[in-house]
Amino acid sequence: MVWHIGELLIQKKLISWEQLEDVLQEQKKTKEMTGEMLVRKKYISQGLLYKTLADQYAMRYIDLKKIKINPRAVEIVPQSIAEKYLLMPIEVSNDNLVIAISSPLNVWPEAELKKLTAMREIKAVLSLPEDIKSAIQENYNPA
Repeated sequence: MVWHIGELLIQKKLISWEQLEDVLQEQKKTKEMTGEMLVRKKYISQGLLYKTLADQYAMRYIDLKKIKINPRAVEIVPQSIAEKYLLMPIEVSNDNLVIAISSPLNVWPEAELKKLTAMREIKAVLSLPEDIKSAIQENYNPA
């Protein structure tokens, strides 16, 4: 069974039933994503939302501001690919590459990346979109 994000946040005691009801009522009019509305209304932080999304999709969450990005990982993934798919290569070891993506639902070019990088396995982790954009800027265009 796949849990909805609101149900997971209630299970983790990060929001209340009242907060979820408030968002679900408004959502009928706005069609906005539940998680985005919870963040916009300041019921939860974007970081907590992304950590819960990572749990929901059985992924790891990584705070890109708190890790050292391996320059070798950056070298093997072209900047154009990173920007187009909003992904950030962060680690490479043996023939495995770890990339940060901004949504568990985003389509990213796994087969193309495997061919381009000659990596056997590519593992995706979840990170905040703004952090990925900043990491791309800092690592591909160092001042």
